[in-house]
Amino acid sequence: MKTQNKQIVRYFALTFLISWVLWSPFYFDGEVNELWALPGAWGPTIAALVLTAYDNGKKGVKKLLKRLLIFKVPFKYYLFAVFAILLCALIAIALYTIFVDIPLDYGVIVEGMGLERDQWGLAFLLAPLFFVINTLLGGPIAEELGWRGYAQERLQQQYSLRVSGVVIGLLWALWHLPLLWRLPKAVGNIPLLAYIPLLTAMGVIFAWLYQRTKGSVLLAILFHGGFNFTMGFLGADLFTSKNLLFIQVALIILLAVVLVRRNSDESHTKIDRHIITSKSNKK
Repeated sequence: MKTQNKQIVRYFALTFLISWVLWSPFYFDGEVNELWALPGAWGPTIAALVLTAYDNGKKGVKKLLKRLLIFKVPFKYYLFAVFAILLCALIAIALYTIFVDIPLDYGVIVEGMGLERDQWGLAFLLAPLFFVINTLLGGPIAEELGWRGYAQERLQQQYSLRVSGVVIGLLWALWHLPLLWRLPKAVGNIPLLAYIPLLTAMGVIFAWLYQRTKGSVLLAILFHGGFNFTMGFLGADLFTSKNLLFIQVALIILLAVVLVRRNSDESHTKIDRHIITSKSNKK
């Protein structure tokens, strides 16, 4: 087994160990405050920092942390990170409205924000604030230095974007098992059979975005924030509709397939251009 593979296996093992131990209060008491979910959410990042310090010392840790500061990327990737999953949700709602003859209760979105059902204007004004709070106090900032900055960085050196994304996405889904079991609210009340394909597809999209933004953990945090904000905050009650959830998951899987194929096509085009240019130079 290559050194990189050993590091990756060691990383996932330590991540699961840290998080599942920190989530252990949920195993014994169903009434434990849900804030106990936050310490365990830092497992991926804690594992990444510990192993980086062990293998590469302070220089390695500084190099890893610098990925949080990669912000000079095209603005379109910021838009994608924040709005892509929300746009999928809006399309899913439109398709649901057209094809499913069961009305949705949109008032639960506003109620989920702690407002009265008719306070839509205030809800729109407060949405950016809720997005920031959700991103800075939840999984996005707690996890991404580990999942993307450490694991993705190593996996993509040996495997394709598709494979590395699927591996992380699948393990990311399984990592949530204690919460799915004892605190489903923390994962948007999404059932396991939908959660695994959803996060696996998300892992592929994360891999695509990470590659396109030159390894920016900052953009990964924003994308994670957009995902959590849509699926776990705004849509936590709305997506209890299995039909709507199915459409949303299908759209995200489709998005992952399209992005990977586009990335593959562009890579082949670059290779072809390189070959043509090389032949021209030889002549």
